[in-house]
Amino acid sequence: MAETNRSDDKSKHTSGSINWKKVRRRFKKKSRKFLGALGMGVVFCGKKLGQLAKRTVPFWKKLGDGLCAGGRRLHEKIQGTKAAPVCNAIVRFFAAMGRGCKALNARFKTLGKPLRLGISAASLLLVVGLVLSAALSGGSQKTAQTDLPIEVQGSPSPTPVPETTALPSQEPVVQAAVAGTVQDTPAAFSETYKKGDDGAIIADVQLRLMELGYMDSDEPTEHFGSITEEALTSFQKHNDLPADGVLREATYLALMSETAKEYVMQDGDEGDDVRDVQQRLYELGYLAKNCITGTFGDKTLEALKDFQSSNGLKGDGKAGVKTLEKLYDEDVVGNFYRKGDVNDSIKTYQQKLVKLGYLSSTYSPKGKMDNETVAALKSFQNVNGIIADGCLGVVTMELLDSKNAVAYSLSLGMKGSDVKDVQKRLYKLGYLKHSSQITGYFSAETEDAVEAFQKRNGLTADGTVAAKTLKVLESDSAKKPKATATPKPTKKATAKPGKATATPKPGTKTPKPTKTPKPTSASTSKLDKFIQIAKSKVGSPYVRGAKGPNKFDCSGFVYWCLNQAGVKQGYMTSITWRSCTKYTRFDSMSQAQKGDVLVFKGSSMSTGHVGIYLGGGKMVDASSGAGQVRITSSNILTSTYWKTHFLMGYHIFD
Repeated sequence: MAETNRSDDKSKHTSGSINWKKVRRRFKKKSRKFLGALGMGVVFCGKKLGQLAKRTVPFWKKLGDGLCAGGRRLHEKIQGTKAAPVCNAIVRFFAAMGRGCKALNARFKTLGKPLRLGISAASLLLVVGLVLSAALSGGSQKTAQTDLPIEVQGSPSPTPVPETTALPSQEPVVQAAVAGTVQDTPAAFSETYKKGDDGAIIADVQLRLMELGYMDSDEPTEHFGSITEEALTSFQKHNDLPADGVLREATYLALMSETAKEYVMQDGDEGDDVRDVQQRLYELGYLAKNCITGTFGDKTLEALKDFQSSNGLKGDGKAGVKTLEKLYDEDVVGNFYRKGDVNDSIKTYQQKLVKLGYLSSTYSPKGKMDNETVAALKSFQNVNGIIADGCLGVVTMELLDSKNAVAYSLSLGMKGSDVKDVQKRLYKLGYLKHSSQITGYFSAETEDAVEAFQKRNGLTADGTVAAKTLKVLESDSAKKPKATATPKPTKKATAKPGKATATPKPGTKTPKPTKTPKPTSASTSKLDKFIQIAKSKVGSPYVRGAKGPNKFDCSGFVYWCLNQAGVKQGYMTSITWRSCTKYTRFDSMSQAQKGDVLVFKGSSMSTGHVGIYLGGGKMVDASSGAGQVRITSSNILTSTYWKTHFLMGYHIFD
């Protein structure tokens, strides 16, 4: 029986009937032993390799610092030479290699011990690839950047510096698996940065702060200034970190993470930016004047909620990007009189607008905020240098009630049918020579014609058309330009046949032709004044929301300079400038002229920057990155950063 059974078992075996359960048990038992042994070997090797990697940290740091320093010295020597375009690729190579080494140094310190060597090897391969890419792309470029590191002047560097968010989120898991304990999020770098420090990583930090709204959009720098410190402190407050304004490991990782909180002004905040919001809420009638304290309290909270509710925003009492932009929007809804409102007080101010020339003398005030009144208010606000929102708010009322209210006038840069009417009259009188000059735009030629008319008719020759000038211009007694006497043609002595023409005696001097004096332009002098005013503020501190005279942000700087130069312009943010119709617009930086206002987008389309073009590729602006009003060191016409962020420009003195 036993033999029969064995034979039966054999036949079953040969026929393909296998006991797979037994096979799997045996395999699991043996594989468990094998994997255990392999794991112990990996851990042992990892420890040894980790020790080796740790010893390489000083090497990578020194190498990175040396390469960055060498690239910087080389950059300084080659600028302005014929070799600059060729050597630019080498400079970029040094800068990229230096950052790569510093990043590699950080990786050694942050990763779990068993994985240090593997990740460092991958990082090194990535650095080498990026270096080769930077060198190849740099060699094809004809122009060199002027600031170091060079990549900051263009788009943000793709070098694997530790601003990535994916890797830090994985590191705690790796470390816990190896060590068997849950550790804190590891540091992305070992260094600490504070006010006064310089470094390539600071540009990355500034760019991220701009993206989150803690700094105004601008070209980032490598300098850790007071503005960067304030922005970093604000970020730390909003993200539950120690608010000391120092860039440490925890702050850096929180800043670069996907969960980083965007800038939102809220209850408890303090500073100049809070004061500016309170001032604007007061102007719109939502906040009492005595509440402008610079501290965000309960009254500011309620005022902001009312504002948001009236303007179709989420009424949470927090001032984010949308709320801050809406405060200065052309279509903002104020808490006072706006289009469609009816009140006896409106009638009083309509009468004042008529008296100042903003409403026609034939207009009949009825106490209703109609289209004519809204347009007149915007014009009044523009001329008087306040925010042109078309609302009859407290600031507008105070100015209309005061003796400082500037009467209606047409000036350089204005557009409209009233400008065209003035041009038609100047053409009819002979001060404008061609009908093609009747454009409806108050150009430099129109300004010169107005000034000539004023001189001829005994008026103050300021080139603006106020009520007095307009009255004389439209009258029958308006004087035409003096007729220039045309010289009588001199009879040419024709030589009689057979007689030689007289030749001048030797020694007689032939009179030199008199040079016709070049016409002086009032607009040219105004342009020069505009540029001088802008340059005079170089070095003034940057303060978010400041509008002068000694502190500015980018929008406030342009606004203040224009009005100081005699160009009446209401305050506009960088976003509002995008929809400006007052001046001639152009869409290519190659069309920029001296004195133009240039508009740039920021890290997103909801942020932006404005500056004044000086010519020669230079721009003067209030820079958040530099922390002051400065003249750009780079050529904005060739800088990758400015070219990729440019939106439009406006000819102010066209």
